[in-house]
Amino acid sequence: MVKVLLSAIQCCPDQGSELGNGWHWATALADAGHDVTVLTMSHYKEFIDAKARRDIHFRYIDMPESPLKRFSARLVPYDIYLRWQRAAFELVAAEGHKYDIAHHVTWGSLHLGSLIWQLQTPLVYGPIGGGQTAPTNYWRYFGRDWPFELLRSASTGSLLRLNNRSRDTIRNSVVSLVTNSATATACRRLGAVNVRYMLAEGLPPEWIADCRHQPTGTPLVLWVGRMLPRKAPSLAVQAFAKLREVMPARMIMAGNGPLIDQVRAAVEQAGWSGDVEVPGHVPWDELKDLYDSASVFLFNSLRDSSGAQFLEAMGRGLPAVALNHHGIGDLDVGCAAVKVDLPRKPEDLPGRLAGAMQTILRDGEWDARSAAATKWAAGHTWPAKAAAATEIYEESLRIRG
Repeated sequence: MVKVLLSAIQCCPDQGSELGNGWHWATALADAGHDVTVLTMSHYKEFIDAKARRDIHFRYIDMPESPLKRFSARLVPYDIYLRWQRAAFELVAAEGHKYDIAHHVTWGSLHLGSLIWQLQTPLVYGPIGGGQTAPTNYWRYFGRDWPFELLRSASTGSLLRLNNRSRDTIRNSVVSLVTNSATATACRRLGAVNVRYMLAEGLPPEWIADCRHQPTGTPLVLWVGRMLPRKAPSLAVQAFAKLREVMPARMIMAGNGPLIDQVRAAVEQAGWSGDVEVPGHVPWDELKDLYDSASVFLFNSLRDSSGAQFLEAMGRGLPAVALNHHGIGDLDVGCAAVKVDLPRKPEDLPGRLAGAMQTILRDGEWDARSAAATKWAAGHTWPAKAAAATEIYEESLRIRG
């Protein structure tokens, strides 16, 4: 048994993506026999209490106020996060409890660091992403967000060494867990002593589907994610349009975000209101039915560490089409996904994505692709991640000892 201090500002049961990662890490490590203490935001207390996990110790820190809300709404979440980190570190330092290992899991950010390295407890940092940058010739998909994207790219490149939070955290971590090769390179530039790969996301074992067969009837394309510029939902609409030129199909685009009205308007303008559904947010426990009813999953983020929704689709045995870059480009999922290289001309990409979807829908290999998807996803369940983390903890303690 290892006494683990888990830093997880986001820790909420019954959620997917990063919002649920803190909870899944805590419960998987506790189920593996560790003594787990979790630092998280008090906002999640009622949801955590409802689960009654008395074998996990939760330490709640209130959400700080940010003076930046009068100047920039975009910067407020980051400022709140940095202030929360300071409050969490001060709480643990004042209590004086001794832990064998500190493990920072959310947010999984290269740029924002983690102050708990100052506890002088061996720190496992991550999994983190953030080393990847958006392709510059695809700037039109980012719209008014492109100046911010350029600033972010600069902070990931030559300016990264000026980021004290990131540099100090990386250099004082016994292991830096990264979700993609670009982030691994960035960590090594900062002086990381031990960089290893691990997906940020995981799946409950019961999420893994049994053997499946290709759905019959009109094919359904599924897109899941936040309606953000970097997720490029408009690119998904364009790819669907190209697919419809050669075969009948329907599409569901599940998720909320600032671009949802723009996406709905584009669908209505194209006259597809009866064929393309944009339902907004879908609760995580209801997403399983969407994955199970779909014929192909489309993942076309122009900047992403890896992709929780991609893993979820794989777990349900749903073959995918994805862009062959960033975290997805680093994954070896065999025939489960058709990866599309980014063409030099952005206007060529929708047609290539449509061609890849057509391949999955018509090449007769759907069942084999589905089996490959579930086989790969089964290696990324939360118990498997807790077992991998346990090996890292024990190895780190042997070295420290």
